[in-house]
Amino acid sequence: MTTTTTQDHPLPRSYFLEKDKLGMTQKAIYLCEASAANSAGDEEASWAWLALVNLSEHAMSILKIVCNDEFLKSKGFRI
Repeated sequence: MTTTTTQDHPLPRSYFLEKDKLGMTQKAIYLCEASAANSAGDEEASWAWLALVNLSEHAMSILKIVCNDEFLKSKGFRI
């Protein structure tokens, strides 16, 4: 785990290199972290990073179609 926190919680395990984060927005970093964690086979970290992204209403509505609210809540999404 990194020592950086968000809202008093530690961030998920990082798989994205610090040097690659330079110049990126926080949203882009979180999305890249989610993708990198998924590629590494760390499903929990991937969902945790994705839950940190401020997804658009449209993206959330699609995610809710694919995954039920209880699942999304269990992964850290604010429903």
